[in-house]
Amino acid sequence: MFNLGLFELGLFGIIALIILGPEKLIITARTLGKWYGQFRRMSARLQSELVSELELTELQNELQAQIAEIRASEAKMRAQVQELQTKIEQAEHEARTSQNALLSDWQNTQNGDTPTLPMTNQFFLLGDYDKKRRLPPAPFMPNYKADQLLYQTNK
Repeated sequence: MFNLGLFELGLFGIIALIILGPEKLIITARTLGKWYGQFRRMSARLQSELVSELELTELQNELQAQIAEIRASEAKMRAQVQELQTKIEQAEHEARTSQNALLSDWQNTQNGDTPTLPMTNQFFLLGDYDKKRRLPPAPFMPNYKADQLLYQTNK
């Protein structure tokens, strides 16, 4: 700390012995040792408090950054929800308009007009003969690997 060698320490000891005397030199050395110990403890405590304060501010900065990120993702999610709601409202509106069109067509058939059904007499519509020849739906086959909780095997 002070870059003192053995010669300098010995010189200080001899001067202190001459000035203070043998009785007071011991008391003075003891007092100086206590002060030095207190100084070291206070400096270590101050250093640890500074380090903890720096870590605390760093953690607060990280927390603020994560809160900002969460708020940004929340805003993004709200925008997506709003977009989905508008799409749902558009689909409902289209469904209502098509329902009203079908209802008006049905009312026209009740009045004696011919209905305007889409895709009538198209080649991909099945006739009665094809409908009778269609195969039944496939039977349900359990999936033992995917439904392990339903089909437990005793090992």
